[in-house]
Amino acid sequence: MSQELKLSTSLTFFWKYIFTGIWFVIFGTATIAAFLYSRPEAFIMLIAFIFGSGLLYYAFMRAKFVSIDRTYLHVSDFRQTIKIPIKNIKHVSENIMFSPRPIFIDFHKETEFGYQIMFIGYNRFFLFLASHPALIELKQRMKNK
Repeated sequence: MSQELKLSTSLTFFWKYIFTGIWFVIFGTATIAAFLYSRPEAFIMLIAFIFGSGLLYYAFMRAKFVSIDRTYLHVSDFRQTIKIPIKNIKHVSENIMFSPRPIFIDFHKETEFGYQIMFIGYNRFFLFLASHPALIELKQRMKNK
């Protein structure tokens, strides 16, 4: 049995469920209240709520918890964990415009989570435009397979 290297942040559960849940409750309640009290900014709040919801979905709600060993990715959505062979990885990329940084893995063959997963890389400060170390690790493992 080989040792797993954690690629995801320990805060994945927080970002995926707690942060987004709190945001939906607070901003959703404020938006509803703005309509109930006929506030002039109600439509602006609704547009911001819709835009923010899309942004949260893109950046956090799709996140999986990912670790890697010598031959497999271990991917969890906190309900189930699956093993995906490293040789099934087609492409890895990241979005440097977000912090924490989402990292995307595309697969040759469909997995239980689809053809692509996203995870939030473990915390590294001062990355700026540099590639996340988890992305570099994945690319290195892809070369070795």
